Amino acid sequence: MVDHLKHIILNHSTVLLREDGIIEVKFKDDILLNIEDCKELVSHYEHFSPQKKRPILHLIGKYMNVTKEAREFSASEEGLKYSLAEAFVFNSLPHRIIANFYLNVNKPAAPTKFFKTKQEAEVWLKTFLKK
Repeated sequence: MVDHLKHIILNHSTVLLREDGIIEVKFKDDILLNIEDCKELVSHYEHFSPQKKRPILHLIGKYMNVTKEAREFSASEEGLKYSLAEAFVFNSLPHRIIANFYLNVNKPAAPTKFFKTKQEAEVWLKTFLKK
């Protein structure tokens, strides 16, 4: 479902192009994100922002997980081609472990940080809008 190309509801998440220029992705609970899901997200980022990179805010659902292939794709140049910076918001220890693994092993090609609150993530992402 698309609302004026600013709001998309997918099987695994809701994607929103916010007024401030940030793309917000709210993932559902209890999902396993695979590489096809990640490619689908990137295609929607392109609709929101052809030819322009934007900061992306990921709000991680409870018990959400990501396959190895999806993590690798998400960290790649192709997976980040519309991303100016990536912020992930979560509070669980398992997500922190996966996040540290993602940073240290997959080494994302765009600035990437993890936060406990949406507000902290937004402050950081907005610094990329000024550049």
